[in-house]
Amino acid sequence: MAEGRSFSHLGGAFGNPGGIVGVRATPSQVPAPNSEPLGAKTGAPPRVRFYSTLVIPFVGIGTRGDEPTQIVPPTPPNRIVILTAPVVAFTIYIGDSGVSPATGLALVPGNPYEALLVGLQELYAVTDAPVYLPLQIQISPVLFAERERKTG
Repeated sequence: MAEGRSFSHLGGAFGNPGGIVGVRATPSQVPAPNSEPLGAKTGAPPRVRFYSTLVIPFVGIGTRGDEPTQIVPPTPPNRIVILTAPVVAFTIYIGDSGVSPATGLALVPGNPYEALLVGLQELYAVTDAPVYLPLQIQISPVLFAERERKTG
């Protein structure tokens, strides 16, 4: 290296990453207005959620004020949802809040189904079984977007 050469264009001394500002994977991209990094509220990267929930039988909808089971709540980040229905002779149907066996998407028992949900989209389920059926759910935030928009 030539004597007297400066690294001021790197934002400070060579080897000091704290001085570098504005470095992005895609320099031409500008963040959306009123947006913040994923995980800014918690200080940690978003986590994957795993859980199982019982899906209401369609025949039980409307009795005692019951509605389809909300299986994925509305949250701001985009998400990938993987759903696995139990291997039984009955079917679980997914869709919007008014889901029914006639209007919902049938899940193949035992095979994982992957759905991409945009921010604040929710997902509901019902079953044609005479009893509640368990549904396994995995929710992962989509990390290809570097920022999320504030919602409130």
